[in-house]
Amino acid sequence: MIPDTGIRAETRILVIYNLGGRLRVQPDLMYSFSDWLDMGRFAHHIAAATSLLPQITEPVSIKPEQFHFAEHQPRVRLGRIAAAIATTPRRDGMLILDIKLERDQTADDVADFLYATWRWRSAMRVDGIVMLDWLAARIGHVRTDANEPLVFGQNVHQCVFAGGWFARRLLRRNRSAARISPDVITVVFRGTMAANRGSHLDIRRPAALNNAGDTMVAHGRGVSLIVGWKEPVENAFGVAAAGLVNAAGVVRRVRLQSLEALEKNEASAAVSASEIRNLIADLSGRLDQLRLDLSFGIEAYADIVLIPELLIESYHSSLRSVASLADSLTNTSRIVDRVAAVIESRHAMLEASVQAYTEGRDKVFATVIAIGSLLALPPTLLLAYFGTNSTNVDSNISIFNLRHYGIVYLVVWIPFIALAAGAAIMRHRIQPRRPEWRHDEQESAPRPNKLRT
Repeated sequence: MIPDTGIRAETRILVIYNLGGRLRVQPDLMYSFSDWLDMGRFAHHIAAATSLLPQITEPVSIKPEQFHFAEHQPRVRLGRIAAAIATTPRRDGMLILDIKLERDQTADDVADFLYATWRWRSAMRVDGIVMLDWLAARIGHVRTDANEPLVFGQNVHQCVFAGGWFARRLLRRNRSAARISPDVITVVFRGTMAANRGSHLDIRRPAALNNAGDTMVAHGRGVSLIVGWKEPVENAFGVAAAGLVNAAGVVRRVRLQSLEALEKNEASAAVSASEIRNLIADLSGRLDQLRLDLSFGIEAYADIVLIPELLIESYHSSLRSVASLADSLTNTSRIVDRVAAVIESRHAMLEASVQAYTEGRDKVFATVIAIGSLLALPPTLLLAYFGTNSTNVDSNISIFNLRHYGIVYLVVWIPFIALAAGAAIMRHRIQPRRPEWRHDEQESAPRPNKLRT
């Protein structure tokens, strides 16, 4: 049995960036995390959740002398660097850098490197070329939907796996759960906070992961400092952090796309039924994508059962709490519900428009038939009368002679005119009626009390 604990020789930093836009890749050139990282006993969990977890490209090695920043140069001495691009089932992209530092690094040096790779991520260069452009050229099959250059998103998490004397110093100075050493504050806040103010800062230390003198996990929203765990556990922590980084990026994108859908609805000048129908189809398509993002871009990674192990669940739960992912998910779901309500309102407008159109069309058709019948019946009766072989019909007198045939015309036309006039009067008098209270209900209704003078 291989233990889960142990101090590594050198400090390792796993940096996870989310990328902007959706990526297109060749599925046959994407691999599971366990194909790149040593997952140990967690490998079967990764295999079971392959369809939900991100897939990664083959890692590309970068020599330390190739890597630099456009302006600021960190003080740390870099060792091995490996870079890969990961994509989720929803085609959200992440850049993962696996960096090993040379030995004997101080907390200030590590914090300086963390700040540089966070604050100046767009200034990272490889052989003088922007890192994302250099990496996209090496990988080849990764591109965005619009065939635009890869860009960094807003979210990043940096896992620092301390090693060597730095790790032993951290374990020695953080034996008490009530006190946080200045080194921890310096690293977790990337050197941006005074190291002597740690007792008032929200640094999480999951109880299940902190064993005095052997292991330590301390993290904030953007940095995790992890000491005393073997590499398979470190890699499982990294997979959990990658899921939460992606979820935070999807939260922001869903909110922006929800706003775009609402703005499109407000700016629409759709009036006719066909225009409203096209608008509803567009908004419904957007809503479907937003709901899929909620389910498989946020909820799937907010769930702790992807790697059902106590160690990973403790870290995942603590990281999710400090990132307020549950609240973000609730608020984002509420925003998507508002978009759905707008679509339902538009759909009701469409149904009312179609109903009005149908009623108007039926009314016109019925009116034309009624008028045609009224106009056709009297002439038909007159023609039938004049066509009979009767002594009342004189072949020598024109049928338009009203002096001779006036009575006939009156007998034929007056009933139809009276019928049309009566229908018009009845139609005018028929109005929607309110249901009246029955007499017994009126009698049983309470009467107001009268004040006596």
